Amino acid sequence: MYPLNINMEGKECVIIGGGKIAYRKTSSLISEGAMVTIISPEVCPEIENLAIEGKIKRKKRYPLEDDFKNAFYVIAATNDEQINAEITTKLEKTKLVLNASSVDKGNCHVPASFKKGKLLLTVSTSGASPMLAKKIRDQWSAVYDDNFGKYVDFLYEARGKIKQLNIPSARKKHLLQEIIDEKYIDSMENRQFFLAVLKTFNSC
Repeated sequence: MYPLNINMEGKECVIIGGGKIAYRKTSSLISEGAMVTIISPEVCPEIENLAIEGKIKRKKRYPLEDDFKNAFYVIAATNDEQINAEITTKLEKTKLVLNASSVDKGNCHVPASFKKGKLLLTVSTSGASPMLAKKIRDQWSAVYDDNFGKYVDFLYEARGKIKQLNIPSARKKHLLQEIIDEKYIDSMENRQFFLAVLKTFNSC
C-alpha cells in the first residue's frame, strides 16, 4: 500500500450500508468536508439524524449502477460480505473502494489515526491486525497530547511567516531548524517570543 493523505473537501463519497460501521465512516468523512451519500434500505438512528440535519444525502433503497458514476470514494459497509465483495470487484478498477468487512480486499484501507490540531498521525499493519494498529495509535495519543498539537499549530504559523521574509534562503533554513528545538514544545512563552522576533525582520 502507498501511504497518502487526501484532502476530502468537496469530494463525492458513497457509502453502501446503514449500520454502526457506516456511521463511523460517515462521521469521519463529513468532518473533513466530504459530500457523503448513504445508500441503504435501513439505517441506524445516528445516520437518520445526519440526514435530517442535512449533513448527508440518503437514498432509502439498494444501490444502482448510476449511484457510483460521480463518486470519488466508495465504502462497502453492509452486513453482507457477498454484497461488499460484489461492489468492490465491480468498482475497484475505476474508484477508490474500501471493503469494510475485509480490509485485504478493495484497493485502499483507512489506517488507525488521531488528530491534534494540525498534527495527524496514522498507523497501519496492512490488514494484519487492526487491533494492534489501534493499540499503537492509543499509545501515541498519550505521548502527543493537546499541547503538542498546539506546538504543531505554532510550527505552521511560524513557517508561513518565515517563508514570507525577505532574507537569504540559508537564514530561512536556520529559522526553520530553530523552531523544532524542544524548548518550543512545552513553552507558550518561547513560541510567542519567537513570533515577536520574526516581526523585527520586516522592520529592519
